[in-house]
Amino acid sequence: MNSFKRTKTIVSWTVFAIALIVYYFSAERTGSLWDCGEFILGAYKLQVVHPPGASLFVLVGRLFTWVAELVSNDPSDIAFAVNLMSGVCTAFAAFFITRITMLFSNNMMNGDESSNEHNNLTIGFAGLVAGLATAFCSSIWFSAVEGEVYAMSTMFTALTFWTATKWYFLPDTRQSDRWLLLCIYCGALSIGVHLLSLLTFPAIGLLFYFKKYKKRNIVGILLSILAGTGVIVFIQKFVIVGIPTLWKNLELGLVNGIGLPFHSGLVLTLLLVAVLIYALLLFAHRLNNYALQFTTMAALMCLIGFSTVGVVVIRANADTPINMNVPSDAMRLLPYLNREQYGERPLLFGPHFDARPKEMDEENRYGRVGDKYEVVDRRLSYKYAAKDKMIFPRVGHSDPGRPELHRQWYEAINGKKMKGKPKMGYNLQFMFHYQIGWMYIRYFMWNFSGRQNGSQGYKPWDLKSGHWLTGFKPLDEARLYNMDEMTDTMKAHRGTNRYYMLPFLFGLIGLFFMALKRPKEFSVLFVLFLITGVGIIMYSNQPPNEPRERDYVLVGSFMTYCIWIGMSVVAIASMLKDKLGSQRMLPGVIAGCLVLIAPLLMGFQNYDDHSRKDHYASRDYASNFLNSVEPNAIIFTYGDNDTYPLWYAQEVENIRRDVRVVNLSLIAVDWYINKLRSKVNDSAPLKLTLNEDDYRGNKRNQVFFYNPRTPDDTELMQPTNIFDEFKFIGHESNEQKGQTISRSRNLFIPIDQNKAIKAGLIAPTDTVAVDKINVRFSKGKSFLQKDELAVLDVIISNMYDRPIYFAVTCKNDKLLGLNDYMSLEGLALRLKAVKTPSDKQLSIFGSGAVDTEKVYNNVMNKWAWGNFDKKETFIDDSYAAELQAMKLIMMRTANKLLQERKIEEANALSQKYFEAFPHFNFPYDNTVIPFIENMVLANNKEEAKKHLLILAEETRQNLAFYESLDDDDFKSSFQNDFGYEVRAVSEIIDLAKEIGDKALETEIKAMLDEYNLMQRMKG
Repeated sequence: MNSFKRTKTIVSWTVFAIALIVYYFSAERTGSLWDCGEFILGAYKLQVVHPPGASLFVLVGRLFTWVAELVSNDPSDIAFAVNLMSGVCTAFAAFFITRITMLFSNNMMNGDESSNEHNNLTIGFAGLVAGLATAFCSSIWFSAVEGEVYAMSTMFTALTFWTATKWYFLPDTRQSDRWLLLCIYCGALSIGVHLLSLLTFPAIGLLFYFKKYKKRNIVGILLSILAGTGVIVFIQKFVIVGIPTLWKNLELGLVNGIGLPFHSGLVLTLLLVAVLIYALLLFAHRLNNYALQFTTMAALMCLIGFSTVGVVVIRANADTPINMNVPSDAMRLLPYLNREQYGERPLLFGPHFDARPKEMDEENRYGRVGDKYEVVDRRLSYKYAAKDKMIFPRVGHSDPGRPELHRQWYEAINGKKMKGKPKMGYNLQFMFHYQIGWMYIRYFMWNFSGRQNGSQGYKPWDLKSGHWLTGFKPLDEARLYNMDEMTDTMKAHRGTNRYYMLPFLFGLIGLFFMALKRPKEFSVLFVLFLITGVGIIMYSNQPPNEPRERDYVLVGSFMTYCIWIGMSVVAIASMLKDKLGSQRMLPGVIAGCLVLIAPLLMGFQNYDDHSRKDHYASRDYASNFLNSVEPNAIIFTYGDNDTYPLWYAQEVENIRRDVRVVNLSLIAVDWYINKLRSKVNDSAPLKLTLNEDDYRGNKRNQVFFYNPRTPDDTELMQPTNIFDEFKFIGHESNEQKGQTISRSRNLFIPIDQNKAIKAGLIAPTDTVAVDKINVRFSKGKSFLQKDELAVLDVIISNMYDRPIYFAVTCKNDKLLGLNDYMSLEGLALRLKAVKTPSDKQLSIFGSGAVDTEKVYNNVMNKWAWGNFDKKETFIDDSYAAELQAMKLIMMRTANKLLQERKIEEANALSQKYFEAFPHFNFPYDNTVIPFIENMVLANNKEEAKKHLLILAEETRQNLAFYESLDDDDFKSSFQNDFGYEVRAVSEIIDLAKEIGDKALETEIKAMLDEYNLMQRMKG
């Protein structure tokens, strides 16, 4: 190792190889939860994913899926290929961080002098540590094993900053400036993945200032950061938004004004941009103006990088099965790129959560109608009174449920309830306590100190989950709870990671050493650290109770800290150098081996909860939904995790392609409703009573219940045939004061008995069939929303042709009061022309009847369990909804089987439950009691004893832990759990008595008698 270049090559590629091997053995072998299924199918078939798209990700992903098809016939390997692409990208991110660390370390150790062998050893260790810390960083590793955009975004962030760092340490020549152009091009390319890498430009602006200007001052530093921020603004406003806006404006004039065909504006837009770039380059050449030439080339690189968005428009026009928002022209592309459907959160000046809008602004939205563009919708934005606004609003989250959560936070922070409107004091408190303290510092410490468990943490005063650890008991107990009485399940939790603060402490050493040794370069990294960390927190303005943890967006900040962890090798070696005298290589070896403990500890601690090698649950649970329904069925789904995995299963793994999945979160918009009219895979087009124009744009966003014949509700409550009312709703003359109306809110679906029997809406054995299905709305409801209208349209237009189901993971109110007309057949409720009173205690799971024969067959013969029934592994909380659904369905069905005197089937289903949800992955709680009771009733007492003993011991340990807590910890976090456990004690003891085994009864009483509430009451 006598050459810095050779050292850099060996170490960086070593890091890449180690990272890739680890990711290969920990990558999920099939689709994952959340958006992964959508991105994988998008890459596989070049389909259009949700806004703002991921055009480059999709294009590169297609290459990986193509290789997968060449080497394997297993469709799940298509997903594995995309997941592995994330691993390759993250390994390259670690590779670039290694090189960045070595460049900065070389600058600290050698300055402008040539390197030497002894320093190279220390620098090599620094790069090795930084690269491995990056690779094994918890938040980074999470994205490295799934097919999502964040891994590729992490790579582009590292790549963009590495090219700038390399340029910075090269001689100040025009030849070297090519690296800066490459840096800008890489940042622009990342637009087709995610915008996170653009946040490197303020730090790059500092690098530019330090290299190009010899005289420096604080004003210059601030201006350079501002210039870097200006690059972000230029890319976002003039490239990402500016080019499509120009296309839109030209398109309107050419198509509507001159009568040219659609997309004519695109041709003129490209010509104008090309002419402008050419003119600027020609002008710069004639003036011999290098700055203008360089700036123009940089702008050209931005445009070329952005050009990958063209794949979105091309594939949208191809109308792929998944074509989110259908961004097929300039009118639809601009809102797509702006992510308008997700709304905006004001950053500098805006309303608080209790503010009420005083008026609305309207902006026209155009769409294709015939051979022209017409106004089909209006984008509405609320305007608020100045007195209801505040500077830098952190508490403007007014969506349902969030104001109440803000009041909880206020009370937790201040010890009293909020009175009146939120003030600036609470605004800043929320920012520091929640957005920075909980959503950044907590994530930061997860990655560099340790993690309590893998459960999501919503509130810091709930000590049960989501916190960070140090690994040192006194420190952790001071922040959390008594750890002496932790249960075996808590101690063995795979989501618990303890790094003993070593990565954090080594990072601090490297940070302070660099600040003292090289303050210029330190300021660059510090700006990068802040902007990719706290800067993102400020920009995203996160509300309380996000649906999932958001640490994956902060990895730029964590990567930067990993550079400082690596630099601690240089710091410690420098401190040891004077003490070890002539042993010139020893300081680097000692320092390197010492600090290397940190990333190795991170790697070994994180592997058990980051490896998804044996996980198949997302795919299997999706197939359970699809296999719960009859051929050619329609199934309504609601959330990401009961929709994207189903799309993936159909599009990639060819599972039940005959089923039409209809997402209730999307069906409120015209483009999605129109997509239902198309054939998708093996699913025929859906019929709809209302035509395309009836749903266009903002038409029928609301259909008001109003009957002009009577001023009161007499006519409005008259039972009305829904088919007749839909004809009226769709009639062109139906308008009252500019609004579409429904003359009745008491609608019913008439049933043709012969058609219903033929369609399976009524079984020949049904004795309680109905002649109409009543549609019931919640009290006080004054209008139908477009999504509800469309759902009813799908039902009445297809009910005699195709079985119609609702996924049991839907919100209960999405059933539109049809609960009593449902029949549980698995993970889906089928609409039937049979009325059965629902069990309202079970919410949607208790809807209507239970078809025990179908559920039993589906569970026992068709459902798969994701390998969670066989492999001991870490199971993320994101599976909670699907897991709960399967458990409740099995419980309800087993109880129904007992009512039907089908004892053996109830016993078999109960046994299946324990096989599917073994204790080593799903710790027992009181919800398993009904299954044990079923076994006792079926005289399967030996099996019941086994599970009862496990439950009793788990309950005993939980109660002992709760009783060891001080009052404050108990009341804030565990009081409800304690109540559930105490109520379970008497049931467990009673079950032991029913089994009739005296030894078992004595053993369980010895465990639990002191906690037996009934025994205490008798005493």
